[in-house]
Amino acid sequence: MEILYISSVPSKEQFNYIKQMLKSNINVSKYGMQESGYKFHHLILDGMVENNNKVYSLIGRPISSKSHKKTYWKNVINEENNIIYEHIGLINIPILKNFFAGVSFFFKTLKWIKKNENNKYKCIIIDAAYITIIPFINFATKIKKCPKIAIVCDIYEYMADVKDARKDSKKIHKLISKCMHNQYKKIDGFVFLTEAMNEVLNHNSKPYIIMEGLVDSKMVSKKPPKKGPKKDIIMYAGALREQYGVKNLVEGFMNYANDNAELWIFGAGDYAPVIENQMRKDKRIKFYGIVDNKTVVEKEQQVSLLINPRPFNQEFTKYSFPSKNMEYMVSGTPLLTTKLPGMPQEYYDYVYLINGNSKEDITNSLNEVFSHSYKELREKGLKTREFVLNKKNNVIQSNRIINLCKEVIKNEEEG
Repeated sequence: MEILYISSVPSKEQFNYIKQMLKSNINVSKYGMQESGYKFHHLILDGMVENNNKVYSLIGRPISSKSHKKTYWKNVINEENNIIYEHIGLINIPILKNFFAGVSFFFKTLKWIKKNENNKYKCIIIDAAYITIIPFINFATKIKKCPKIAIVCDIYEYMADVKDARKDSKKIHKLISKCMHNQYKKIDGFVFLTEAMNEVLNHNSKPYIIMEGLVDSKMVSKKPPKKGPKKDIIMYAGALREQYGVKNLVEGFMNYANDNAELWIFGAGDYAPVIENQMRKDKRIKFYGIVDNKTVVEKEQQVSLLINPRPFNQEFTKYSFPSKNMEYMVSGTPLLTTKLPGMPQEYYDYVYLINGNSKEDITNSLNEVFSHSYKELREKGLKTREFVLNKKNNVIQSNRIINLCKEVIKNEEEG
């Protein structure tokens, strides 16, 4: 199948270049494409190629005038892992950048459809987070028909950073939300992280699949070490925000009476200064800040327990499945997580669950988990790793997206 993949996810070469072009006063953790999003989409792209599909990736680079030095960014085409990446040229000036990017996407989408017009099996896959481009793609496919699938990782008005978008929000939030719902009605099929997403966005009952996450099939060769750490090391890697449960994690660990334990924290966010202060009170807490994803993945295989303390009583959690959980699970190290509403029942046998949203629940869960022997913990971690490698790897999950594309194509022929 011929796939046009539309997103703001650059090739590896351009991803690194975009980081290099950040202004000197800019915090890399707050601007541009985060490694989690980059990794998620590249796993899908690689999986599609592994399934013998041809992929042309059309990209609007995640840059802004506030964060990046250059004003003019030329059109760049390169190839990596049998995927052709075309990065749209743009002028990095507010409003002008979005308008000219949209126009470029419109014409380049038409060009791709025309090139493949005699191919029955073609489909456009759109990263739904790229909200400014979707109207231009919908307009292009109105002129020249081509089925469109949207991969929805967030619902705008339910994102943690836009938590006021449903109540006393800024008018711009409400306007964006209304416009996006109208644009989604023109999409032919959806890939959602959770079933709750389908209930909010898929008003016309279009074909969809639930793909809560995926892991790198190549991780099968990166086996966990046979010997565990000498200490009981608990690790958290991700956004350091109170609403993500980091406050409960730190305070719950501080109340955990185990002198042989350590808490390793990786990441950045507005809660980081508090963590640095708590380190002075409890020497067992180790804060490493931002490190590259490769290092994080290596560390995840070297610790005793991985933890995700995200509270399950916040509304946005129904519409998310943390990609970090999938990365944790493939490591071979056991995972302790809250019972998130977006987590399918099939996962319950493979993780330890935090029964509550308080710091006391964290403390109680750590006591329960470490009552098990190292052998039991290792067996749990390896069982979890086998589950996601066999059932949720990127080759399998990407093939499910391709099958959704075929279903949409069939519906078009019959309708």
